[in-house]
Amino acid sequence: MSLLGNYVKLEPDKPKTLRLSNPRIVEKVIRDPKTGRLKTVKALEFDVTEEDGIPVSKVFSTLSEKLATQLWTLWESSILSEHKVQIVWHPRDYATEYEVRVI
Repeated sequence: MSLLGNYVKLEPDKPKTLRLSNPRIVEKVIRDPKTGRLKTVKALEFDVTEEDGIPVSKVFSTLSEKLATQLWTLWESSILSEHKVQIVWHPRDYATEYEVRVI
């Protein structure tokens, strides 16, 4: 658990249930884990009002194009404005997968 708890952190192979709102594309400066160089990337961010059944005020952010596309599609179809989403992160280096379920 983080000290400040401003961001939602996914744990490997553990479901995380979220209520998301206010999606936006933001630019972030990150350090590339392979090269060590700084680079600017785009991320999809949401405000989180509920995490695993507990009211919170946090941010969920993803750099994954695949996950961002799935979440953006659900948002545009108004599904996420009415339902929670469950995300399971399966880290596999470059083959990382995400399971997304509407709850």
